[in-house]
Amino acid sequence: MTDGRPLPLSDAGYGLHCDQYELTMAQAFLHGGLDGEVSFELFVRSLPPSRGYLVAAGLEQALAYLEGLRLEQADLDWLARQGIYRDDFIDHLATLRFTGRVEAIAEGTVIGAEVPLLRVSARRIEATIVESALLAIVNHQTMIASKAARIVDAAAGRPVWDFSLRRLHGPDAALGVARAAYIAGAAGTATAVAGRLLGIPTTGTMAHHYVLAFGPAGERAAFESFLSEYPGLAVLLVDTYDVERGVANAIAASRASGVSLAGIRIDSGDLAENARQARRMLDAAGMHATRILASNDLDEHRITALLGAGAPVDGFGVGTMLGTSADAPALGGVYKLVAQCEEGVDRPVMKLSTEKRTDPGIHQVFRERGGGDVLALADETLPGEPLLRRVMEGGRTCAALPPLDAIRAHCLAERETLPAAVRRIEDPQAWPVRRSPRLLALRDSLGDTVRERTA
Repeated sequence: MTDGRPLPLSDAGYGLHCDQYELTMAQAFLHGGLDGEVSFELFVRSLPPSRGYLVAAGLEQALAYLEGLRLEQADLDWLARQGIYRDDFIDHLATLRFTGRVEAIAEGTVIGAEVPLLRVSARRIEATIVESALLAIVNHQTMIASKAARIVDAAAGRPVWDFSLRRLHGPDAALGVARAAYIAGAAGTATAVAGRLLGIPTTGTMAHHYVLAFGPAGERAAFESFLSEYPGLAVLLVDTYDVERGVANAIAASRASGVSLAGIRIDSGDLAENARQARRMLDAAGMHATRILASNDLDEHRITALLGAGAPVDGFGVGTMLGTSADAPALGGVYKLVAQCEEGVDRPVMKLSTEKRTDPGIHQVFRERGGGDVLALADETLPGEPLLRRVMEGGRTCAALPPLDAIRAHCLAERETLPAAVRRIEDPQAWPVRRSPRLLALRDSLGDTVRERTA
């Protein structure tokens, strides 16, 4: 947070980061007198493949977006030139601010499918225009945190570092990835700006072209130079030419320079066998404390296989597979209307679309002591801990948002409580979610009513 306010991850105001149909609907709502109070809930319809649970993330940036919502004059001028928006609607957008309230599940919390990560209650136009940006923020960070949690678990206590910046879908994704991965337990990131803006620990080794700069016979000289430049910190990349040769040169460079060798990195080939060979050579040289870091398209499955094969790897740099959540690169989060105020009363609404039916009404999620969640109506009181809490009122954050390290600790503690079958890497069971009897009854009765009225 900055000065007590939620921290945005971009200087962009996101005023026009919406789909055009949100604007066209908003204009129609304005002219149709339909700008009353409504409630939308953001949830994930189903867990991606190989996921037993999700890790909620992105709330702080979602709140920062809502607090800063506004359209600049250049945005309004562009809209006016499109020929589909009337002057009174442009004037309305000129003063548009988010004035509603938000209830949300705390970041770092383990959740299942179909439970609301957050609820927006606001005037209909405000709630409509913010849909796409909210989904982009929450979907992205939740997707990355959920992937990173699996990678961290696979590493079994060994540090995992985010190496993903160069493989992301644009540099603007870097801060969200670094933040979400850190929440899920990554030791830190190679992305420097995440260290500056978010305080996430940063790391770096070297690239092959540093070694190549010294010529084919200059690997040892490259290592001596780097060790002298960063005594006690340097991690040497030993596979530019050949791992055995690289490790031998790293050992020799350490001895010649008098600088201890903090670590080596292996980025190609048979990582398990290369790590075993490197460990033998390092130990024979008395360098028992020198760490071995592995990289090269790693994910939770490859890390599990490496450690299962007894590879003496002390840490992992994970890039592409983490930063793009390569096996599940899109999270099916949706933002759906659940209630609208009529004559001062919140009336539940629902979709009946095939395979896209929604739960009517405003909801609460209760975490059962024995494991699992119950999705209920907000006015129910059920055993367990209610997870949705008020975090924004009148368009301003009203709850003390925890620092990033506290969110990270919460996430790790949450995962420790998961059943092994939910947390396992291969073929996990889904975190159980059930609906309360009252909610099920409302679904049935309202569904029957809607079908009758639309027949």
